[in-house]
Amino acid sequence: MDVKFEREFQREELADYLTSLAAQIRQGELQIAGMVQKLPSQAAVEILVKEKKGRLTAKLKLNFSTLEHYDQPRREAVLNVAEKFKAIKKRLGMSFSSLNRATVQGKLPDESLLLEFLNDCQAFSQQTDPEWQAEMDSYLDHVKNLEQSYKLGNLEMFQHEMADLKATMARCHQDFK
Repeated sequence: MDVKFEREFQREELADYLTSLAAQIRQGELQIAGMVQKLPSQAAVEILVKEKKGRLTAKLKLNFSTLEHYDQPRREAVLNVAEKFKAIKKRLGMSFSSLNRATVQGKLPDESLLLEFLNDCQAFSQQTDPEWQAEMDSYLDHVKNLEQSYKLGNLEMFQHEMADLKATMARCHQDFK
């Protein structure tokens, strides 16, 4: 469930709102924009404060598991999807590394390595969240270019697409972990 809350506050209103949030956190139940969520006794918090070009941005990220409030079948389904995603992601990383080793040696990889990577990419794309769709589409465009460069036998283009894929993977991992 995604809920985005945006509005303008007067400074005093903002202080009151944040005080209200703090009281809810102390009580163990957070209510924001119609969403109610019980809080555990401990949660991960990330606070980012950035000043750039005369503008201050502050972000608060609160992260905790909600699985304890799920019924058993729903909890198991979520955990199974998470495990399947991790397994596919691991396979994808391994097949990418195999391709990369070949290109570092200055040659195109065996076709079987490319096919394994393409299959892993397809499986990975089917597991991604809808919120990642734009990034996934960009990634898959690079995968198509990689496949095309292989069919053309163009090592330079293949190496370029490998570098693009590596950068895309790193950016996505940083943004969506």
